[in-house]
Amino acid sequence: MFYPSQISISKIKHLTGHTAGIFCLGEGLDPNTVISGAGDGIAAQWELDGTNSAKGLTRIQGSIFSLYYHQNFQLLFTGSLEGIMHIINLDKKEELPQIKPDGSTIYDIAPVNDNTLALACASGYVFLYDITSSAIINTIKVSDKSIRNISFSPLNNDIIFASSDHNLYVYDKIGFNLKHILSGHLNSVFCSAFSGSGEYLISGSRDAQLIIWDCTKNYEQVKSLPAHMFTINDIKMSPDGRLFATAGRDKHIKIWDAANFNLLKVIDHEKFGGHINSVNKLFWSNWNNSLISCSDDRTVMVWEIKIEDHETELKP
Repeated sequence: MFYPSQISISKIKHLTGHTAGIFCLGEGLDPNTVISGAGDGIAAQWELDGTNSAKGLTRIQGSIFSLYYHQNFQLLFTGSLEGIMHIINLDKKEELPQIKPDGSTIYDIAPVNDNTLALACASGYVFLYDITSSAIINTIKVSDKSIRNISFSPLNNDIIFASSDHNLYVYDKIGFNLKHILSGHLNSVFCSAFSGSGEYLISGSRDAQLIIWDCTKNYEQVKSLPAHMFTINDIKMSPDGRLFATAGRDKHIKIWDAANFNLLKVIDHEKFGGHINSVNKLFWSNWNNSLISCSDDRTVMVWEIKIEDHETELKP
């Protein structure tokens, strides 16, 4: 079996240009790009291997809290603090009619399938938006408090909604029926992510704990880890599924072994020139295994993560 013996981390870009805290990251128009959305209302695209300057894609009135770029339709969707989903046709460079589900902050936008997006809102509702008809086609009351994050199982049709009521809700994304309520956190759940195989769900909360859930055993809680000093804002798996990263309000990014959940590296300001304020979101790109982070310090940073392996023989 192969185990990571050494993780090397290099900051390859320190990107500035936003004039307010940056709240979200997403896949760009090309594989070597990433899009950021910030409190200044700007969605900007950055190159991971080229110039350090950004290409402005849109500017809205308000703060961008979530975003998603749909490659096939060439549409950029941004969710605002003010509860409006702005839709920009990047091919024609025009904004389409806005969608305002219920006026509450849109914390996450995620694709359910090729034609449908799920919008997670501060009202506790999830709205399903059909791209082809430009309409809300379903409304799901998940919680009495905010839905902060959406994640999808690679193993089956489970969809996870992380809520400020301290719980995670497991739904079937075909019929949107509630399957499980996962209770274990002591404060708002801000994020979750599945392991590469889908065997485990990892969740992070304002209680600063990571909880590992076994999806093959009806989401039985496996362990709870004191991961950060303050709120865990985001969790992202590496493209190969071997590592995952967490972002914290404590200004740190932490790199973990996805096989045994051991902490491998802490990316901080002192040793790595990391962020000086809360790290809000992460995006792990296939491009050179680049991990991208954004922060309240108004910067985007690009990190190159390299793994050196050693082989361990199992002896009788």
